[in-house]
Amino acid sequence: MPEPMPPPRSLYFHEDDDSQIELLPLAAWAHCKRTLADLHDFAEAHFDGAGYTELMVRPDAPHRLAELRLQPGAVAAVAAAQFPAYDEVWTGYSSSRTRCRGVRAWGEDGFALFADGDESSVEGLWLLADRWWPRHAPRIAALLRSLPRAGELLLVDWPWGHLFALSDAPALERWLAERTAES
Repeated sequence: MPEPMPPPRSLYFHEDDDSQIELLPLAAWAHCKRTLADLHDFAEAHFDGAGYTELMVRPDAPHRLAELRLQPGAVAAVAAAQFPAYDEVWTGYSSSRTRCRGVRAWGEDGFALFADGDESSVEGLWLLADRWWPRHAPRIAALLRSLPRAGELLLVDWPWGHLFALSDAPALERWLAERTAES
């Protein structure tokens, strides 16, 4: 009797986590810096001691990753060299779940790199905004540094207020140390 097929490797992310840590072209730097400052000021102005009285929707960057024309196969090869691929990606909220067609992901144990797009183009790259294991930091750094056109990319961590060029190795190391710190 043949071995049963293993279940597909699936990843779920809450819809609010979409693109909270983004990779964008360096041309988006000024926009990201200004938006981080605006988000900080807005949060301070609307915090009442227990929660926030208003919500600010972050504007999209005027320069998108698609401008760099990254090849999906090249991104997949780099990602798979560090982390296993997921067969399925799902999103939703509460008990609602929707399959994400056109989204690929690689990762494990709370870390994931997502690639939005199709077989011919990468429209966006983003990371799951979660706590990651310290043992994954070297692999995450290797993955980010080896992405196609990494020297032309910035990373913006919207929830934690970080912005740096992927080519800035000390900034990447500091950010990873913070993101992987055990609490």
